[in-house]
Amino acid sequence: MRRGTLTLLFFIILLALGASYVVFWPNNTNGKPWNGISNPFTIKEGLDLQGGIQVVLVPADGQDPKLVQDNIAATRTQIEQRVNGGLGVNEPSVRIQTINGQPSIAVELPGLAGDQQQAIDTLLKTGNLEFWNTGPNSLQEGAPFNPADYAQYNPGGKALFTGKDLDPASLSVGQDPQTNGYVINFAMKGDAVGGLSKFTADHVNDFLTVTLDRKVVSSPRIQSQLPGSGIITGRFTLTEAQQLVNVLKYGALPIVLKIGSEETVGATLGADTINKSLLAGGIGLAIVVLFMLLYYRLPGFLADIALVLYSIFTFAIFKLIGVTLSLAGIAGFILSIGMAVDANVLIFERVKEELREGRLLASAIDIGWKRAWPSIRDSNFSTMITCAVLYFFGSNFGATIIVGFATTLFLGVVVSMFTAIIVTRTFLNLLVPTGVINHPALFGLPADSVMTTSLARRNSTV
Repeated sequence: MRRGTLTLLFFIILLALGASYVVFWPNNTNGKPWNGISNPFTIKEGLDLQGGIQVVLVPADGQDPKLVQDNIAATRTQIEQRVNGGLGVNEPSVRIQTINGQPSIAVELPGLAGDQQQAIDTLLKTGNLEFWNTGPNSLQEGAPFNPADYAQYNPGGKALFTGKDLDPASLSVGQDPQTNGYVINFAMKGDAVGGLSKFTADHVNDFLTVTLDRKVVSSPRIQSQLPGSGIITGRFTLTEAQQLVNVLKYGALPIVLKIGSEETVGATLGADTINKSLLAGGIGLAIVVLFMLLYYRLPGFLADIALVLYSIFTFAIFKLIGVTLSLAGIAGFILSIGMAVDANVLIFERVKEELREGRLLASAIDIGWKRAWPSIRDSNFSTMITCAVLYFFGSNFGATIIVGFATTLFLGVVVSMFTAIIVTRTFLNLLVPTGVINHPALFGLPADSVMTTSLARRNSTV
């Protein structure tokens, strides 16, 4: 047996066991791990498979069109950060699109649980946090705030501090030990640290009112000097406090948004259609397996094993890196199976040609694989380049359905190259010491079309 073949075989077996655990081991769905072992890897489904929310955010009226155009990209980025930071959805899509010449932001939130309207409100908040001196006046939470009414306490009618003065790393949700209510911990940064300390020392018993988008969040009395940090109190639920922290961490939006359209999207495929898609994929795989077995015989059987391993490896990668599967993504995965078979077909045909020329199996495998490799390399690399182009345009021009297709196809092609280079070739090398070269029918070749081992040795000595 060739040097290194057993090592590669052992590596393939370990890899197959690990991938099988990721793919087939039951997930912890009933609160208890199966047989004491938990599998944390799950499949993430896209909007078309599990439903969710689709909302279009448009700039509010009365804003400078140039200001909107210059800041729409930054706004999209901050919206995406808010979504990823605290809404808990699978693979959200946040993209810029143009409607009637006006830029807008389309947001798709697959599998959004909880209060959906509250989640949308979180996205709409401009997030402009301000601290105001309201003198002896305590304001009611949720009331609108007009800076002009308190200009006498705030020089120039400007806020004492804003959200830009907060240290994002300090923002967190806490709990008041006296009331058990939820509070938001904060600390200032830069010059605002000393500024808050001096202001609170000079204005004990006055009220420091905190507003968000010019609505009162909290209006506590200053009881003592604050050391550059403090808490924001209010009638928060835990979810509201977490979402407010999420908004404040990423700063205020450059432009004001409103809802242009909102739609709750159901699972467009449904469980029945998903099952039919999986059935179609299974039937296609079975046909390919049967063809390889009947036409290529023993090498075809080895290729079928490699193909099954390919499917397990690819699906395990999808679960490990968190690929979100949509219908287009499933199509890309099924298409990549054909790419995996294509590599095996090229290798086997080349090997059969070398066997017809009278070469021994070991040299036929080496030469056949080397001659097949340029075709395998070029075809797969061209497909990967196409996937990269599709991914780029899908990500930058709003065609998110293409992104899922390009991602799954790209990963499938990469894995198919691994199975062709390592798995299939290792399996073929396992045949070398078995003497199967003496049975041409096992390679799908007519009798007497392949030189036997003894005859080859005899001719080599003449």
